Amino acid sequence: MADARNDERLAGRLVAVAALGLVLIVPPLLAQFDRTDRVFGVPVLWAYLYIVWAVVIGLVAVIGGRSR
Repeated sequence: MADARNDERLAGRLVAVAALGLVLIVPPLLAQFDRTDRVFGVPVLWAYLYIVWAVVIGLVAVIGGRSR
């Protein structure tokens, strides 16, 4: 019984991370970062996308690490 409940929580958390990742890369939000400015020599849009990518992967790793 507890395993089923933990699996549901894990699935719910992973769905929430996927939804967050999707919301962070929708075109209206990406348009806010589409500038000619640079951060450490990298265009702002690319920096934003890599940061979002790293955060989503980090969250999945933390959630997956706690699951077992």
